[in-house]
Amino acid sequence: MLLAALLSLAIGQRSDVGLANVLQLLLVDDGSLARSAVVDLRLPRTLIAALIGINLGLAGLALQAITRNPLASESVLGINQGAALGVAVGLVVPSLLVVNLDVMAIIGAVVAGIVTFSIAGGLGGRLDSMRLILAGVTVGAFSFAFVRFTFTLEDNLSRLILSWTSADISSSRFDQALPLVFWAFGGLVVSMLMAHSFNILALGDGASQGLGVDPRRARFTGAMLAAVLTGASVAAAGPVMFVGLVMPHLCRLWFGPNHRVLVPVVALGGAGLVLFADVISKLVRFPYETPLGVVCALIGAPYFLYATLRARNMA
Repeated sequence: MLLAALLSLAIGQRSDVGLANVLQLLLVDDGSLARSAVVDLRLPRTLIAALIGINLGLAGLALQAITRNPLASESVLGINQGAALGVAVGLVVPSLLVVNLDVMAIIGAVVAGIVTFSIAGGLGGRLDSMRLILAGVTVGAFSFAFVRFTFTLEDNLSRLILSWTSADISSSRFDQALPLVFWAFGGLVVSMLMAHSFNILALGDGASQGLGVDPRRARFTGAMLAAVLTGASVAAAGPVMFVGLVMPHLCRLWFGPNHRVLVPVVALGGAGLVLFADVISKLVRFPYETPLGVVCALIGAPYFLYATLRARNMA
């Protein structure tokens, strides 16, 4: 993660700002344009990329734990797309924007999650994994269809939404990063508090109840945690796909199934993954940039296919 953060700060359109002098520019205020490029332009997007990775990684870990399904993630279950729909509605119909876009995104994510889990039987206590994936794909497609509809509206609005849906963070500012700090810290604390419950849920509903963990309450709390973290991330940078699928899956292979270890590891891994994606987004068409969401999708989609083919049980 630290290496990816340094590369993200060092790589950009200014050739006079590289890895050799980026730390000096961060620590010493010499009033130069080079320091302004690092502190005012690159540092906010680096912070946002890292915080998005933490949030989406923890969201995916929570969803995989409560569903006992390694293919579950906020993008596969339609929560990401539901958050995008919430933001799009707030932008297109300002009269409905009684709260800020962060809250609209969280509302959209929560509604999408409720619909997905309702279709799969999760609210009734008997969650069907295959129906969960199918419901998530349906809810996600339905939500994003409405987002795409906004592309046909007024030109300036459609360009704004199109840029936002591709998760372009090139113009990120510090005021966008500050709310993400709160959500990432809160999500990390709640995830650590729920780590024991996640471990118990892996044993099945019957064993969970016998060991003092209410499966319904744990599922509800985990789903709300995932929806809030996803909504906050989507509001800040747009829908970044597949981070919540890739990192929990890889970390589980590398570090084992204990969620007391997985929570901090997935947070760091998610931040590192999105930061590396940010670096790649700068290099693919240098000196032009590729939107972050496009790079993450190109990384995550093949891995999702690989994980699907490798899956033996969708318990």
